[in-house]
Amino acid sequence: MASYVLVRAKVQDFESWKTAYDSHFSVRQTYGLTEEHVLREADDPNDVTLLFKASSLDRAKAFMADPAVREVIQKSGMVGLPDIHFLNS
Repeated sequence: MASYVLVRAKVQDFESWKTAYDSHFSVRQTYGLTEEHVLREADDPNDVTLLFKASSLDRAKAFMADPAVREVIQKSGMVGLPDIHFLNS
């Protein structure tokens, strides 16, 4: 059974957000998250959907709860909190 994390978020400016997101790659990797897709809404390029494959849902949940991750999210230009779903196939 595979595990995934689906994140949907609104960002102020996609290019600025993407730079901050890309700089956080090693932290996601440490928590066992592998990027599957970074998608943008066709009618609103600042509406972003991310899909990660997770080595473990417990580690994925720990990543999302990490205060350092929350700080990066706030500084990245994300509007509000992301909508996060933990999924199994």
